[in-house]
Amino acid sequence: MKKYLSLFIKFVGLSWMRDMEYRSNFITWMIIDTGWSSLDFLFMLVLINFTHTLGSWSKGEMFIVLGFYRVMVVPVWGWLFQSFSLVPQYISEGKLDLILTKPLDSQFQVSSRQFGFSILPSLVAGIGFILYGFHILGTSPSPLSFLSFLWLTIISTILIYGIYFAIVACSLFVGRLNNIHHVFTSLYDASRYPGSIFSPLLQRILTTIIPISLMVTVPAESLFSSFNLSNIIYFHLAAIGFLVIGRFIWITGLRRYSSASS
Repeated sequence: MKKYLSLFIKFVGLSWMRDMEYRSNFITWMIIDTGWSSLDFLFMLVLINFTHTLGSWSKGEMFIVLGFYRVMVVPVWGWLFQSFSLVPQYISEGKLDLILTKPLDSQFQVSSRQFGFSILPSLVAGIGFILYGFHILGTSPSPLSFLSFLWLTIISTILIYGIYFAIVACSLFVGRLNNIHHVFTSLYDASRYPGSIFSPLLQRILTTIIPISLMVTVPAESLFSSFNLSNIIYFHLAAIGFLVIGRFIWITGLRRYSSASS
């Protein structure tokens, strides 16, 4: 475990060096990310002009959820997308062969090869949105709510990783599926909205089968509403379940994988 943690930190350091080497590209993407955060804020302001509630959320609660959505953009786009977008390329070009020969777990290697730091404006914007939301509500989270929020943020990151990796691992079964990593990022955009605004069938899909709706709402709601015990339990079970499913798909796919050169 210590070896993998050390390697993970080294991969992060190498990615930072890469970003600093191409600073113009780094600054450009930081500006773009700032623009996306600004558009999210403006969209929410426009939406508020037409309705003071969104599903079961009030104006302040909407900004708290939006803020947490922007915070979780950091692991989604700054870590997982950077690494997982390369997996189909590894498979189609035969680079996965070299990864499999190394004395490290292959899933760890493809999950932590690259990181992007130009997404940091989303972290700053997200925290700002959350603080603004509490300013509107005229309250602040209790210490217990904040600790619960931190824990649920970790579980949310695990759930996001599990779902994203399970989707990307499917590229081992279908050749030339180079854009499969965009499937999750498209689904992630729906996580900023309450499940109650969707049709009953879509609610069921987004909260149970593919719990996209829970990734952002469960941790964010822990800051301003009472706990829904059933959602909390299912949230933990889903995180563990998708980790297992992703691992199973990856191992099964590797058993049938043949080199691109064969």
